[in-house]
Amino acid sequence: MIKVLNQKAEEARITLRKHREEVWEEIQEAEKSGKIGEDDKFSGKNKLQEVIDEYNAKIESIRTKKEQEIMTI
Repeated sequence: MIKVLNQKAEEARITLRKHREEVWEEIQEAEKSGKIGEDDKFSGKNKLQEVIDEYNAKIESIRTKKEQEIMTI
């Protein structure tokens, strides 16, 4: 059960990374097309990373909680 739990957590992290790359590409395209400036691009990158870090922490928190539940059963 724990092995499956860890696999699902890793799948969630992979999906999160894919979304991060998609958003980063959109930010870069917006900068290239002149919609945003270079400062906004890096500000967006920092905000994006903050959100990703927050969700990675949530994934780990949920995984840890479920692992404890599994171990007590």
